[in-house]
Amino acid sequence: MHASQRPLSPASPACRVTISAAALPLISDVLAGAGLDAPRAFAETGLSVTLAPSHAIPLDRFTTLLENAGRQAGTQACLWTCGRQIAAPALATLFPSGLGETRLGGLLARLLADLQALQEGTTFERQVEGDTCTLAYRIHDPRIWPRSRDAEFTLGFLHAVIERFAGTVPMAELALEHEQDGCRAALARQAGCMPLYGQRLNMLAFPARLLDLAIRTDAFPSAGPTPDHLQQARRSDDPGQRVGEAIRRRVGQGPFSQDDIAADLGLSGRSLRRLLDADGPSFRAMTDEARLDYALWALQRTRLPVGEIAWRLGYTDQGAFARAFRKATGARPSALRKDAGARD
Repeated sequence: MHASQRPLSPASPACRVTISAAALPLISDVLAGAGLDAPRAFAETGLSVTLAPSHAIPLDRFTTLLENAGRQAGTQACLWTCGRQIAAPALATLFPSGLGETRLGGLLARLLADLQALQEGTTFERQVEGDTCTLAYRIHDPRIWPRSRDAEFTLGFLHAVIERFAGTVPMAELALEHEQDGCRAALARQAGCMPLYGQRLNMLAFPARLLDLAIRTDAFPSAGPTPDHLQQARRSDDPGQRVGEAIRRRVGQGPFSQDDIAADLGLSGRSLRRLLDADGPSFRAMTDEARLDYALWALQRTRLPVGEIAWRLGYTDQGAFARAFRKATGARPSALRKDAGARD
């Protein structure tokens, strides 16, 4: 298929990432509490709220559930509110390990680790720079799209966790990777911050001093054993899949090297080369595939300048990106974007 006619392909079943079904009952409850038709959203998605917590569902199915629910709310940004409402019950039942911490920073670190275990193929990250702390969230595979309501739901949840222990928190920044839509005004009112769209990842920023706050967890039961859905979460034993996932984590975030991927995996450069020599596709082939998926997404689904796309993909300049894209697809980036605009 010519690139100008090529749609975004679904994630390959061989490397499809999953999320635990443990959160589905709580999600059903908060959707209903927001006045949405939860049974309808689940039915449209082909999911059942009665799935066992240990059951793994495709991540793209989960994001579709939230998209279907959000569509019922129109431009009301209901999924941010739903994310906030799920915070208290989720801390008590899904992620209780953080409740043994005495400082907000420790609780957030444990929570992000538990979220990472619950949901594959995703970055949950905390960074502190100067007097600002950022919590970042990003699904690696651009073929899992649309996912705007999932981003709002997740950031709303994280913001509510912070405010539960720190009181009202003025956000320094709220960033979303999807393009601006009709929910901007409603989201700004609810978040107390004007969101930035078309960013590299989904992120909220707040004063870093809050990380040192002592937390009161007397509203919750004492932290108990690790829930089954987290005990059963495991990292893939497939070396090729681990390398491919590490590459997708980096793609779209700027330049990176094979040594960067080795460091991300806790390997030496030599060990990574031996692993790749013994198992499947080359590093270059996996990187090129991930870059192409991101390029197709960015050209078809965003209004990012082609030069920005080239930088995010690690090319030295726009011309190098255009040549690589044309070699892979037979079309210029501008032609694909023009065709995508005509279809819209």
